[in-house]
Amino acid sequence: MVEITKHTLFTEEVYTFNMPNHEFWKKEIDTIINVENNKMHKISSKPEIQTNIKATRTGWDSHFRYPSIKNLSEEIKIILAEFIEAQGFDIPRIRVFDCWVNWYGKNELAVPHHHGLNISLVYFVDVENTDASFLFHNRTSMCFRKKENETEEYRNDIREIKAKNGTCLFFSGSLLHSVSPNLSDNLRKTVAMNLQTVHEGDKYV
Repeated sequence: MVEITKHTLFTEEVYTFNMPNHEFWKKEIDTIINVENNKMHKISSKPEIQTNIKATRTGWDSHFRYPSIKNLSEEIKIILAEFIEAQGFDIPRIRVFDCWVNWYGKNELAVPHHHGLNISLVYFVDVENTDASFLFHNRTSMCFRKKENETEEYRNDIREIKAKNGTCLFFSGSLLHSVSPNLSDNLRKTVAMNLQTVHEGDKYV
């Protein structure tokens, strides 16, 4: 057999940190979910059109609708800006482009999707008591999929993230990701946001 050598060209990096004052933010998120779920309030911002998220969520502009989400997004933006400066990335500024709250009931999920040329972030507010997982999909290796035995699904193109409550995960928005079905009776609660990189001369400077 001819010897074939594998050459790894690129690796994808994702980053995590623990959100400061998590219990405070969790209460704020719970309040928003309770308000949106209460039909008496008539405040639901749930989009009427179908999206990649097959669950309930607030509108994309929740950082403008809810002061607590605005404050949360600003605190996260400061944390990321400090990280960007420490790492020496060529990103002079970032702005929160959109931000929303998700809550997944039983059998609800998010189909594979990406967020384009942004920094995407997921704050895992209350997820540990659900059966769902955050998944990354490697589109570049789909033609070289394999499984260890005939009873398994193809797994080498998927990476599963079993996050702890209070964890924030951020990554390039171009990465394909999804959420597996929540098979429990508990709500899976997260906050998601996209941050736009801003350079001199850009529209949003």
